[in-house]
Amino acid sequence: MRNVLLIMMAGIFILGGCSSKPEQGKSKDREESAVQVIEADLKVPETIDAGEEASLAVTVRQGNEAVTDADEVKFEVWIEGQKENSEMVEAKHDSEGKYMADHVFTAEGIYYVQSHVTARRQHTMPQASIKVGEVNVEADGHQHEHEEEGHEESHSHGHDREVSIMLLAPDHIHAKEQTTLSVMLEKEGEPLTDAKVKLEISLDGSTPQWVNLSETEPGKYTAGHQFFESGTYFITIHAEKGHDIHEHTETELTVE
Repeated sequence: MRNVLLIMMAGIFILGGCSSKPEQGKSKDREESAVQVIEADLKVPETIDAGEEASLAVTVRQGNEAVTDADEVKFEVWIEGQKENSEMVEAKHDSEGKYMADHVFTAEGIYYVQSHVTARRQHTMPQASIKVGEVNVEADGHQHEHEEEGHEESHSHGHDREVSIMLLAPDHIHAKEQTTLSVMLEKEGEPLTDAKVKLEISLDGSTPQWVNLSETEPGKYTAGHQFFESGTYFITIHAEKGHDIHEHTETELTVE
């Protein structure tokens, strides 16, 4: 009888030991989980005739998953120098994360199209331009306005959307504790190195804090930050490299 009891006790200890390992694994997975940033690939025609209807499309993904449940997708359209008179065009989901709308460009000129994508508590706004009709534009003047709008609005340019941005953060972030935040950058599937990466962090519309990240390994940029209050923080990730890449995307982090 005593031998049977000892065997039963040993069995209990073995089961207990086995059950603890998955919990440890789950805890580790939670700590190393990443906030995958939504990516929006904006496609518009380069040139069209005045009075022609054009198809505007933006494909939204989060990692390898097509985002078919976006909260809102709109296209903002304006002619160069007249953004205050812009039009908003509602987009509808077509298939596999692709949202589309048609718009008639009535007058000749350089137009800008900016897609406003709100999905899974994130927001991103890639932009592209369309030449409508026969337009004689001085290259320097056109580029100057494009750059000014890109800087003032802090948006991404549509032709750079092959850049992938991923924010890495712990699942549980506590106020007044040092937290490691990292951003992974890839371009065409390869690590994007030697970029300038910074985070714009704000809480409830307060004055944002800016955090510069350093490249700790190819394509990975890291910095420590201390959140002084609990709440939901809005994080804007800015990534730049040379004159060709100026990306930004937004996400949220909850601080306990």
